[in-house]
Amino acid sequence: MTTHPLAVAVKGTDMTNDLLDLKLERAFTHLDADRSGVIDANDIFALGSRLLSALGEPDDSPKAELVMSGLADFWQDLFTELDIDRDGKVTPEEYKLGMTRLYAQGGPAYDRSLRPLMRAILTIVDTDGDGRISPQEFHTAQEAFDTRLDPADTDALFQRIDADGDGTLTVDELLDAVREYYTGTAEDAPGNLLFGEL
Repeated sequence: MTTHPLAVAVKGTDMTNDLLDLKLERAFTHLDADRSGVIDANDIFALGSRLLSALGEPDDSPKAELVMSGLADFWQDLFTELDIDRDGKVTPEEYKLGMTRLYAQGGPAYDRSLRPLMRAILTIVDTDGDGRISPQEFHTAQEAFDTRLDPADTDALFQRIDADGDGTLTVDELLDAVREYYTGTAEDAPGNLLFGEL
């Protein structure tokens, strides 16, 4: 029997720090749509449907197809790289260890699957198609992700992510925050608060 490479990589190794562990635990709860304690393909596509509905995007639009295609690619990475016992489900521990290996070091997996997925989602968040995320669009996205941030915290997070201070967010500014969330270990990084207070 072939040993899964993730099992070898994590054996005897502390791959994450406490902050990154906490962020990944929070992210896991957002992906576990049915609250079963594991993530499977149904959870991933349920997340996509929830986002499309919350953001008012028709299921058959080109943007929606990009999101669902991105989710399919994202799940393929999760399933291939994280599902150590090959049961079609990803446990919290498999998710934490696998996401750390795939994304925490800024490896090619981030650009291959997570970045295109987030770009597609953020294109939907940009409801007026002007190439920038307004404060209202950002609030709507936070509600769609069910972050439970109160409006004041959402405003503060928006201002911190707005690196150039122009009152709007570019897709790249948001992608930087997403990357900080999934890969960063700095305690003061704005991206740490994407899913609410830790």
